[in-house]
Amino acid sequence: MQVMTGTITSVSSLHFGSGRARGTFSQTLSYVPGRTLRGMLGWYLYQYNRDLFDACGLAEDHDPEKMSLFFRNGYPLSEGERSVYAPVKSRWCKKCGALIENEDNECEQVNEGRLCLHEGKKFSGLVGKRTFSEKRLVTTDLVPKRLETKCPIRRDGHTSMGDGWTLSPYHVEGIEPGVSFGFMMVADDLVADDVVLSLNEASYACGLGGFRSRGYGLVNVSVDMKVSDDEYIAKRAGNFSTEDEYLLILNAPCILRSGASSMIGIDMSFFEAINRRLESKGYKGDICPGSDPAPYITRSVVRGWSLKNGNMVDEIVPANGPGSCVVVSGSPSSLAALEVYGVGDLQSCGYGEMFISGVI
Repeated sequence: MQVMTGTITSVSSLHFGSGRARGTFSQTLSYVPGRTLRGMLGWYLYQYNRDLFDACGLAEDHDPEKMSLFFRNGYPLSEGERSVYAPVKSRWCKKCGALIENEDNECEQVNEGRLCLHEGKKFSGLVGKRTFSEKRLVTTDLVPKRLETKCPIRRDGHTSMGDGWTLSPYHVEGIEPGVSFGFMMVADDLVADDVVLSLNEASYACGLGGFRSRGYGLVNVSVDMKVSDDEYIAKRAGNFSTEDEYLLILNAPCILRSGASSMIGIDMSFFEAINRRLESKGYKGDICPGSDPAPYITRSVVRGWSLKNGNMVDEIVPANGPGSCVVVSGSPSSLAALEVYGVGDLQSCGYGEMFISGVI
């Protein structure tokens, strides 16, 4: 398989619904959901290149072994790199942003010859990767947005009010043109290059996200690096050691099934799932809890995107939220492979991604 990274840049305004419209106001997410990339590409290939559609396994919604294409969420950039989620266990100084060690109640950083001594707070959101090496919050690039007022032209669309309403204007929040996000995709060798070409074609053929009939949704996908999964894992494994412990952080919502239900929590069934995933890819299933086995959990709700069911939103599923984390140990290659392959359900939509950092 190929690991491909680069940027997604908005050519027109973009809108990605949060699923929580407030009155006539439709708010946008501040990143590019992987499910929208999959939905756009799937529709385009189904219409114009059925052979590539089948080769990508886009008809499969759940089983990762039947998929040849895995999108990751397009997160804002930080210093030119795709950002990651901060662990919810950590506390950061309210003034200088430095990491406050677990046993401390006050920031002990020295600024201009004086102790900072400010209290800390937890942070939930995306940060630059340098946060983990410097142990200080590094912010992401701003995602500029605009608010536009539109007038509905009919009553039966999702952009119109119900029958009991007059044809009043509605308000759309959108990401401005010219904003770049980090792009990452894992694809089978046989489809990787064709998929990149098709993504740009699909953007202009059908658009990405919501309100496409209003001129939204044009993007340009640029791939800056393409390496084999084995090469990527070997290079990343050089950052890990068998003797050390690391912090496993969910970098996207993670859906773990137990029958028809979705499980919330990081317990032994979670470790069994990630080790099965590693073994299916030829790596050791040796990831286990570290010396501090207590996980830190956030909850999330995710929406799938089913191409089997008419290219529309699938079930709404409870999930472990991004930023959830736990201390783990394992072989370097297995830790690195987790970042490439992920775990759980709906992985082709961007869910189940992980990031491994030093314990902070």
